[in-house]
Amino acid sequence: MTALIIALATTATYLFAAGHQLQYAPKHRGASSLPALISGCIAIILHAYLVFSAMTRHALVPLGFIEASSLAFLLTNIVAALLLLIRPLQTVLIGLFPLSALAVLASLLAPSKVATNTLEPGVVIHIACSLAANALLALAAMQAGLVAIQDRQLRTHHNLGITRWLPPLQKMERLLFELLWIGFALLSLAIISGFVFLDDMLAQHVAHKTVFTVCAWLIYASLLWGHNRLGWRSRTAVKLTVIGFLLILLAYFGSKFVLEWLLN
Repeated sequence: MTALIIALATTATYLFAAGHQLQYAPKHRGASSLPALISGCIAIILHAYLVFSAMTRHALVPLGFIEASSLAFLLTNIVAALLLLIRPLQTVLIGLFPLSALAVLASLLAPSKVATNTLEPGVVIHIACSLAANALLALAAMQAGLVAIQDRQLRTHHNLGITRWLPPLQKMERLLFELLWIGFALLSLAIISGFVFLDDMLAQHVAHKTVFTVCAWLIYASLLWGHNRLGWRSRTAVKLTVIGFLLILLAYFGSKFVLEWLLN
């Protein structure tokens, strides 16, 4: 019952934060709303309590698909909240917080399917790098969506909706590539630590996960190289960012969904 109350409180504060920021931003040229920031921080704290309670109950075993999704959203929110101190990510949070609320409810209501083996320290390092990379690249994908909307409206001379209070397109693109660089570095560490600490990176049941992850790494590497050498930006950057993140989703959450829910 306590977990249910905390989950409902977490959901409510996430939704309030997103709703208040959505209402506040157009009237204040995209600035952060103090009530939204406070409620967002409270939601993250409550969310962290739920996630780490689940991890404690399972004694640090691999989380199931739903619980892993909740943990991924928590890490993404924490990274976004920290980056908000130095970068304009308010608009990203408007979309991120409702999805986080949905993940919290799903992790509480959906049946848990977890393994029984404990984790070695090296594996924990690999998982931490992977989840941190996923968090940064998820933010990059959301930022890419905003860049795409802003670029399209500028090209068609319809500066309406959220683009009226977003930062200039050049700053939005700069933020996108900052997120990509950090996410790419963490993804590189995740791949290296996986080959170092895991014995089954190319085993039959996880080979597709490794292949998708490496393909995503190659796409991000190509994008960052093309941006520095060939000046790739806007549409090309958005397309490759989204494709790379879809491969990340297929690598981790796609494989978990298939193994736990389809193949049981």
